[in-house]
Amino acid sequence: MDYDKGVLLLENAVKGFHGKFKKMYGQMAVRLDDSSYLATGGTKILAEIKTNEFELCDINSGDFGEIFKARKDINAIIFGCSSDTASASADVSSIPASLEDLAMLTGPELKVISDTSSEALIQAVSDTNVCLIKGIGAIAACSNLKKAVAGIQIVEKACEAENHGKLIGGAIALDTETALSCRNSFENDYTNRNEESHVNFIGFDEDEFALRSQLIEFGKDLVRHDLSYGSWGNLSVRLNENEMLITPSSMDYFEIKPEDIVRVNLHTLEYGDQRIPSSEAPMHAAIYRKRSDADSIIHTHSNAISVFAACEKGFAIEDSALKGLIGDILITEYAPAGSDRLAEVVCAAMENTHACIIPHHGAVFYGPSLDVVFAIAEAVEQKARNLLLYDT
Repeated sequence: MDYDKGVLLLENAVKGFHGKFKKMYGQMAVRLDDSSYLATGGTKILAEIKTNEFELCDINSGDFGEIFKARKDINAIIFGCSSDTASASADVSSIPASLEDLAMLTGPELKVISDTSSEALIQAVSDTNVCLIKGIGAIAACSNLKKAVAGIQIVEKACEAENHGKLIGGAIALDTETALSCRNSFENDYTNRNEESHVNFIGFDEDEFALRSQLIEFGKDLVRHDLSYGSWGNLSVRLNENEMLITPSSMDYFEIKPEDIVRVNLHTLEYGDQRIPSSEAPMHAAIYRKRSDADSIIHTHSNAISVFAACEKGFAIEDSALKGLIGDILITEYAPAGSDRLAEVVCAAMENTHACIIPHHGAVFYGPSLDVVFAIAEAVEQKARNLLLYDT
């Protein structure tokens, strides 16, 4: 990789830390070749790092260089420190996975190491890409920067669940079998989906093109507004009485093109020769079949909502205007992601509300249009933040 491409990748990684809520300090590095890497240098607020602060480094220098030399499969490293990562890791040797997206990265538990040497870090990420450093922060060492950005923020979210979850009864760990299943599914299936550089054009008119474009833009906003990370979460719209359009599985929201959006039959879930749709397509289709007033659905993995999900708790909406619009935020029964059972429990929970929380997973919102549903998702996330004293 040449220098200019490395700079561009780091610039995009910086944009992935929005600093909208809690600030994370740290450093980032990306491998250029076998002899050099580009790093941000010093410990700074990640969302505020400037291009002129990037440093070209010899592969034989620094802890980042040691990791790059030892692991040819690692091309990007992010060290992040926040109040939650530091406090959650201060007195433990590991943190049980209470959220499915963390379990996908780590299995049943997130490691906490006390030795900050490059040797200890290399050992810690031998079978995962993320770990915590006791009382200090977290590190993500991945094949590319996009995965590292998502990974470090998922670790941050898990630490928030540990800390803020104490206010509502505490985070509940996934059982070992479920956590291992999440990890295996992620490694052997999810990350291998939709790897083709392009798909055949199936043809669509101007109205459908507009809907596809809306899904793409709102997908980007999902990440920009900290309602999800990486390729997690999903969005859909009802196309007609028999079909929906839904985002593809395991694709970065900033790389999706109109032809990547998947047209799915609401009754059979068939989609033919297209991208693989989101694994939550059965849930979206079930909601459209059940709710005639549902024309758009957004599934988020936002931080404060995830605390409630980790603790298996819902909450009431006290604001009369918002409550009249969506109802209370109920918690569903637990069911595996993408399963028919999940579709059933979500539909059951949405009998008298436009939103619900899925235990250990995230939240689902439906409404008449993407802009309305997106506004509801943001309002509910802010309400969750207030209840959990995020801004205190």
